[in-house]
Amino acid sequence: MTTTTRLSKSDQHVRHLTAFLTTLLLTVVVSAAGPSALEAQNEPDGTLQLESYLDWEWVADPRVSPDGEQVIYERTWVDKVHDTRTSSIWIMNADGTRNRHLVDGSNPRWAPDGTRIAYTADGEPEGSQIWVRWMDAEGATTQVTRVGHAPGSVSWSPDGEWLAFSMDVDSEPAWTLNPPGRPEGAEWTEAPKVVDRLDYRQDRVGYVDESYRHLFVVPAEGGTPRQLTDGDWDHGSGTWSPDGAELYFSSLRVEDAA
Repeated sequence: MTTTTRLSKSDQHVRHLTAFLTTLLLTVVVSAAGPSALEAQNEPDGTLQLESYLDWEWVADPRVSPDGEQVIYERTWVDKVHDTRTSSIWIMNADGTRNRHLVDGSNPRWAPDGTRIAYTADGEPEGSQIWVRWMDAEGATTQVTRVGHAPGSVSWSPDGEWLAFSMDVDSEPAWTLNPPGRPEGAEWTEAPKVVDRLDYRQDRVGYVDESYRHLFVVPAEGGTPRQLTDGDWDHGSGTWSPDGAELYFSSLRVEDAA
């Protein structure tokens, strides 16, 4: 025996409405998820993606040799494993031919006579140091500095005997907070950091409020750097006078300049 159940008009309206809403929901889901998948399949090669940044390379800081025959420049890319930028120095003829890798490092600078270049690269102790490479067939390299902070803004003296550079010098904090009662060797949370300078942190550098930037000179063949500036101020990169007797720089030497 077959039993037939007759739906009331209100039940029929509910069923029709449920079916309509279900169809509408499926349409919305498909329209929301479908195009992105289809677009991902149909995207042409070379479409810019967020991950594309990790595959980019930059070229910068070209420097023409004193005789005008060659160009050195910096080539930078992202080290995906260590989440940092890595640089190397390349060289080519002035007409663009013979483009080739020269040495790992950055910030290359020609010596006035073109026989050497100065640059920065990892050295000893751990961290960036100033190096000099001879531009003859042998290509010998020498580590010039062994300093505790990364040197920058390297420049040759006109006679090629000295290298000027800038470097951070640690300063004493105005005051610190040290929790009392810490047992010797205890592994507590680090003490609070007191910041009293406006420019206290920089991108890809970290905290910069515990030091000031000063100018130094060092013999080009290596030796002990000599600090030229002092005080609780930052100093810009130095520029040699034509006779090499003076070094010009900029600095805002007023109270609370930082």
